[in-house]
Amino acid sequence: MMKRILLIFLIVSAMYTQAQIVITPNPVDINSGLVTITYGSNNDYTIFDPMSNPNLLLYTGFDTDADPTTWDYHDDFNDTSTFIPFNFDATANAYVAQIDVAGRMYQEEPNLNMVNLPQGITVNDWYFIIITTDLSRQSADLKGSDYGWQPATLSNNTFEKEEFKVTAVSDKLFFNTADYYSVKTYNLQGQLVQDINRRYVENQIDMSLLPENQLYISKITSALGTLTIKHIH
Repeated sequence: MMKRILLIFLIVSAMYTQAQIVITPNPVDINSGLVTITYGSNNDYTIFDPMSNPNLLLYTGFDTDADPTTWDYHDDFNDTSTFIPFNFDATANAYVAQIDVAGRMYQEEPNLNMVNLPQGITVNDWYFIIITTDLSRQSADLKGSDYGWQPATLSNNTFEKEEFKVTAVSDKLFFNTADYYSVKTYNLQGQLVQDINRRYVENQIDMSLLPENQLYISKITSALGTLTIKHIH
C-alpha cells in the first residue's frame, strides 16, 4: 500500500512540475513557427524563483548531432540582445515569452559564428534557460522534450496542407491551387503587418510591400484548410 501511495505522489508531482512551463502549440517542433512559453501558472515558481522581478530572459539552444551534452546552436551568452524577453502577464498571472525558434540567428559551435539554422538540419531537442536580465541568477538547463518538443527536420520553403501547396520565393507566394485565400502576415514580434482578406488567387500573391530582409510568419486560409508558413522577404 505504501508503494502505491508513493507512486501516485510521484506521478502527481511530476505532472505538477511540468505544468509550471507550458509551450504552445504542443506538440511543438522546429517548424511550428511562433511559439509561446508560459512560466509560473498558478504562482508556481519551483523551477526558478523570479523574486518579484517583472522581467526575465529566455536563453535557448539546440541539439542537432544527437549528443545531448552539447548545444550545437545557441544564443550568444555575451549579448543579452539575442535573448527573448519574458514579461509578466497580469492576465495570465504568469511570465510569457514568444519566439520563432527557427527564424533567429544563433552561434554555431565550435567557431561561434552567427548563422541562421541551415535548411534540412534535424533538431533533436531544444534547450532553454530562464535567467534574470542582469544574468545574476538562472534556472537549471531545461529540456524542450520534457514540455512537448518533438525531433524534426527544418523544412524548405515549400509548404503543403491537404490539397493546396504554397512556395515562398523572394517577394511572392506561389499557390498550386486557384482559390479564395486569406493571408495574415506577422513579424517576429507577433505584430500583424499585412492582411490579405479573401482574395481570389490564380497562382501567386505579391508580398513586395513588406520590409525586406526580414523573416515573416503567414497564416494562409482557404476552403481547404489553414497553413502557417515561415518565409524571408
